[in-house]
Amino acid sequence: MKRIILSLYIFSILIAQNEIVENAIDTTALNEQSSINIDEDMNLDLGLDFGYKGYKWGSSISILPGLDNFTDAQTSADQKSVKLVGVLGLDSVVVNYVYSDSGFWKVEIDYELNNNDIDEQIDKFIRLEKNISEVYGNPFSTEQTVNGPSSSYSNILHIKYSRSFYRSSWNVTPVRILLILNGIIQQPQTENSILEDELSILKLVYYNPDYMQSAEDQVEDQKLPSIYDIY
Repeated sequence: MKRIILSLYIFSILIAQNEIVENAIDTTALNEQSSINIDEDMNLDLGLDFGYKGYKWGSSISILPGLDNFTDAQTSADQKSVKLVGVLGLDSVVVNYVYSDSGFWKVEIDYELNNNDIDEQIDKFIRLEKNISEVYGNPFSTEQTVNGPSSSYSNILHIKYSRSFYRSSWNVTPVRILLILNGIIQQPQTENSILEDELSILKLVYYNPDYMQSAEDQVEDQKLPSIYDIY
């Protein structure tokens, strides 16, 4: 009888130990899964100190960036930039990632503009400036210049141009942000423009000065002679 009781006791101990081991394995697996989910969430929240939209500063051009609702990345012939075309918010844009010897250091966003309406161009600049300021605060530096004939100018025999230059910049350490409008509009408007190319540009640039230098930009410090060698 004692042997039967002893056998049952040992059997119960073995079952309890197995349950402890299985619970430990399940807990470890759950913790690992939680860790993976946390890491993925953190990657979604990476800011400008890490890179642009999760693409890390200093990345090699061999690791191409990607954006939702954009075309596939197209690498330039000189292997120094990558272009994507798509939509950001309300605007059609071309996004260029630019690389130095240190890797990815700048993203330059070109906005589609109405090349016949200077007021519409300025309104778009102001809208973008407001959106950026809501995230990063007011710009630390701004510049605004408008000159040239108004839209009412009508001397078709004497073509002139209205010009606007708007610039705002932000310092979001270690990154700098630059929003710039250089608008040039023919006045008066004619059926065929005198200059066919698009003359106006609106760009938003994020750049990290820590990665902008190329090898040819790094000039070795000259060793100056000792004052005792001169006098």
